[in-house]
Amino acid sequence: MIPMLASADPDQLAARARSALSCPAAASMVIKGTEHLFGGDDLGLQDRDGVPTLVCRAGSVVEQAGQSRQKALLRIISGVVEEDSTTESVVLAGRLAVPRPCCDPSMSAVAIEPTIIMLIRTHADGSTRQYRVPTALFRSPAHALNPGYLRRCTTHLNECHDAELRQAVSLCTATPAPRLIGAALHDLSPTGVEVRWVDGDGAHLRRVEFGAPAASPEELATALRENLHAGLC
Repeated sequence: MIPMLASADPDQLAARARSALSCPAAASMVIKGTEHLFGGDDLGLQDRDGVPTLVCRAGSVVEQAGQSRQKALLRIISGVVEEDSTTESVVLAGRLAVPRPCCDPSMSAVAIEPTIIMLIRTHADGSTRQYRVPTALFRSPAHALNPGYLRRCTTHLNECHDAELRQAVSLCTATPAPRLIGAALHDLSPTGVEVRWVDGDGAHLRRVEFGAPAASPEELATALRENLHAGLC
């Protein structure tokens, strides 16, 4: 969960908006009055260094809108929820950029160049409050390792790297691999990660501290590989 908002500090607002972009629960976009939903293989959303990027089918309506530099409105519901059940969403208004090719020739990447970014907080009682997010701070590298990004990384590692996590736990705890029932990561941060595992003796956890705090996604990936397993990415 993301910590509760203490104030309308511009840096904190930017970090929360980036968190929604990095870990969206749902998203939609409006171009020329038509709504386009994200999901499946036809339209995806990525955070590329603070630039909201739409991954779409080559030749699609979205790619054509990028070719003509259409205006767009993007709404993102954050996948990170606060302890008091407050939810956050982000609305970005801007112009689409000219599409760029992806590694998959059947797909294109269309960026949104936001001119207005609003963070909307909805409380458990239904009340809402809106905050204007400075666009320059939104793109700051300082917010690359935001709570949403860290959560998405943790989910990916737990769902896609079970074998590597089991091997890492076996090596660092001297637990024979056949005795391991399961392993998972929790509370990933730039300074370390909590390793949890279950064996024949029950449930265990250990905090693994990195040698130095990671300042970028690349440094975080390196720290995970060096401290846990070379196959983690």
